[in-house]
Amino acid sequence: MARTAAGYGGEPLVRSRTLPLLAGYWSFGQFWGFWVILVLEFQLQHGLTDSRLGLLYSLLSLAAIATMLAGAPRLQRLSLRASVPASLACLAVASVALALQPTSLVVATFVLVGIGNGLIDVYLNVAAQREETRTRRPVLQWLHASYALGGVTGAATAGALRTADIDHRIGLAAAGLALLATAGWNARRALDEPAADGAIGLLSVSALRRFPALWIPAITVLFCFLVEGSMDIWSGLYLREELGASAAAAGGAFVAFAGALFVGRLFAAKVLFGLGARRTIIISGIGGGIGGTIAVLSESTVVVAAAFLLMGFAMSAAAPAGFSLVEGSTTDPSSAIAAVATVGYTGFVWSPPLLGWIADTVDLRAAMAVIVLATAGITVTGLFARSKPKRAG
Repeated sequence: MARTAAGYGGEPLVRSRTLPLLAGYWSFGQFWGFWVILVLEFQLQHGLTDSRLGLLYSLLSLAAIATMLAGAPRLQRLSLRASVPASLACLAVASVALALQPTSLVVATFVLVGIGNGLIDVYLNVAAQREETRTRRPVLQWLHASYALGGVTGAATAGALRTADIDHRIGLAAAGLALLATAGWNARRALDEPAADGAIGLLSVSALRRFPALWIPAITVLFCFLVEGSMDIWSGLYLREELGASAAAAGGAFVAFAGALFVGRLFAAKVLFGLGARRTIIISGIGGGIGGTIAVLSESTVVVAAAFLLMGFAMSAAAPAGFSLVEGSTTDPSSAIAAVATVGYTGFVWSPPLLGWIADTVDLRAAMAVIVLATAGITVTGLFARSKPKRAG
């Protein structure tokens, strides 16, 4: 039977392969949307300072990096129908553990969160990259847009829960149940193929040595992850502690950021293939820097929310454009994406303790200023990016 241009079997099969992926990444984003608003209550419950929280974030990132370096390459011959839902289920267990754990298990739970993050960022991006190459549709943009939509629903729900004085642990448990539900959906999806068919390398970063062109998307994603990930964990504290915003107001401001990411990624999905990754990345970096600067200088929660909206819209296409540069750079997308994501996560090893230390010794405004500086790195890497990488011979 001939395969259609739209994909293997036409529109119904395309939807059956992509919708569960989008739902999975939505639940991933929703977890972090809940977290960015509820982290203050989590800190108070376990008696964590900003510096200690920063160290825990570093541990989380180290666990994610270790997973992508040594774990993901050993699993890449598993069917994506198994590896994708297993990745989501891992973070689901971690989310429920955050809600139920005693303080003595905080470290172990953050390690589990890191493992889940590492697996999700490899296997869901691998699956999406496969679909994008197969269908010539902007699946990676849709995937990352769904993450932003999850941030919207998570932050909005968390703000509403705290306004109603509902225990923050209920929100974290609910995020875990959503992850588990999407894991079950992906277990039934029509994508029964291994992440890679070639030889399995010892470490995923070996792809950077074999394909040096991957360094540009890797560094681009590093700065994108640093900015977006730091917003996921520090912006709520900045609004609630530095500006004195309520949980509902902080949730609304983060919804502006995540909502702009969502809308921007839907918009970018229409124009990325025309603009090219290089222009997309440069524009994202400049716009993100302008919005972030306004947010750091303002004393008004409303103005900061508007600045977050600008920042989110500008930053929306940067990370998906960075991942899209992988196409044509290598014949092994699983190792390539794992390598790119691994480099991206290295920013979370050194930045959380640095930002936590700055927040404790100066203030959260200074920590936010450091986050904004990372947008300049996005712009610079865009100058060196190729919109259409040459195919490896």
